[in-house]
Amino acid sequence: MKKLLLTLTLICSVSAWSCEQGLPMPPKQEQDKDDKEENKEDNKEDDGQRDEPKQIVVNGTTIKEETTLYGVVTNTQTGQGIENIVVSDGFICVTTDSNGVYQIVRNENCEMVNISIPAEYEIPVDGGNHPAFYKRFIISKDEKFRHDFALTPLPGGKQSEFTLLTLADIQLHDTNDADRFRDETMPDIDQLLPTLVNPIAVTLGDDTNKNNSAMWTKVKQITANQKVSIFHCMGNHDHLNELSPDDHSKSTTYWKSVENFHKYFGPQNYSFSRSDTHIVVMDNALHGETPPPGEDYEYAAGFYDWQFEWLKQDLSYVPKDKMVLLCVHIPFRDGKGGNHSDERYRQKVLNLLSEYQEVHLLIGHTHKQSTWIHTVNGKKIYEHIHGAVCGGMWHSTVCVDGTPNGYGVYTISGNTLKDWYYKATGYDPDMQIRAYDGGQTFYDPRLNQSKSAKQNYYSKYSWSAPGYIIANIWNIEHGDWDVTLWQNGKQVATMSKIAEREWWVAYWFLEVWGTTSDSYRGSTKHLYKGKLADKNAPFTIRAVDKSGKRKTMECSTLTTDFSEVWGDFATKEVTRNPIPACEGEW
Repeated sequence: MKKLLLTLTLICSVSAWSCEQGLPMPPKQEQDKDDKEENKEDNKEDDGQRDEPKQIVVNGTTIKEETTLYGVVTNTQTGQGIENIVVSDGFICVTTDSNGVYQIVRNENCEMVNISIPAEYEIPVDGGNHPAFYKRFIISKDEKFRHDFALTPLPGGKQSEFTLLTLADIQLHDTNDADRFRDETMPDIDQLLPTLVNPIAVTLGDDTNKNNSAMWTKVKQITANQKVSIFHCMGNHDHLNELSPDDHSKSTTYWKSVENFHKYFGPQNYSFSRSDTHIVVMDNALHGETPPPGEDYEYAAGFYDWQFEWLKQDLSYVPKDKMVLLCVHIPFRDGKGGNHSDERYRQKVLNLLSEYQEVHLLIGHTHKQSTWIHTVNGKKIYEHIHGAVCGGMWHSTVCVDGTPNGYGVYTISGNTLKDWYYKATGYDPDMQIRAYDGGQTFYDPRLNQSKSAKQNYYSKYSWSAPGYIIANIWNIEHGDWDVTLWQNGKQVATMSKIAEREWWVAYWFLEVWGTTSDSYRGSTKHLYKGKLADKNAPFTIRAVDKSGKRKTMECSTLTTDFSEVWGDFATKEVTRNPIPACEGEW
């Protein structure tokens, strides 16, 4: 046994060292072989011997003959088993008995076991500060497997408040993207952390762009040893066939497409709790399934039957006076087109969630910041759709709707969302509005050397009304806020919502960077306009939450050029005819 423990210690040490040093992971077949060998050793260590006796007793509990997955959850301080801890094989949920023992007849597709971390305990982490709430194994479905978990009580008991950071669409495609994520996003988070209470973080899908093992390794390395533990969620790009990621017609099966995520970050459906809030993370990109009519992508958006059943079982252990946060990648919205569809449990999920004290959906996918509000069984459910960490696929420092590259920050007190804002990477947290002169025509002398950008393609607001200010207020729910324009200490206008393209960002991507994507041609959902009373007087745009729950947002400066924006391209030197910053008079 001493020799075995020494061997395991060396294996774990080498593995951890390889990850920290950035060494490539073994090829898939070799890694699977290694996993199988490791699991054989794990079984020996956990069970005490390979040849199982007919009757197994664990911590005073007799293991049933039909059980294929079992173990004990103990308190690290007392060594005693912990009762009523939720444990899952990814398909069903059970709780530990009075001895802290769980038993599962695991699903044939099960290859890991995980616990739902209770609010009263610390988040267990591995040597890289990654959440360590699961164990992966590869054995035959009828073979018994034991894995024990240990939980450490929080020093002061259950937290009264915590902060959740949400990182949507990191979307690493190559090492340049990885470098920017490491050098821009992570230092920004690190700088913010000291101002936050009990911070934790979760990604909202598309950690990688094409489910590439090298990029999964980068995500794991970059998020390792941070001052905040980061949970992970799957997105549609995380499912792509690694062998032919550019050919979406070559769809792999769903189970094949989740292998990389399982290997690096564990189960795709799981939960944990902090304070009086239950956080559920699920995969709603069903790779290899038929998309809605008229759509040509390689997945359907929604949940499988077994996922909805797992969700019901997980929530059955959550008291109704708790807040529930559901983290998925693809929006619910109205369930049409590419959204999470009613055919795949959209409405049933909303109905289920409406039973709880407060509910919020935390979403990625669109690379646009917006909020969709559902009213279900008399309850208002907020769907927060986030701008992207990568913005416009790391080609710039802004998203397709003018929202800066960034991430969400949610302050949670007990069972309610106290406040939330979108943190623009590289900016002060108060940066929540960008303002433009409504009569300006945007222009920049730069052109992307590698693209066929149109020259002298100028952009401006179509109605071009003199004397108007345009405000892009990305983290706002229309109707819940008063947006006003102030000058000389007085309100001079109530700003009205407009349906218009965000011309400042459209100009950058369509003309300077040179994309032909239609993503930059649609209207932005969070633009407001208001008319100045005095063209020579300073102004302030003020957005006030009618409920008084959230912090007031203000802006008193105009964005008139692209000095704050840079791209991932070489500039083509061209001679262009500059035009005035503004046409006409106020």
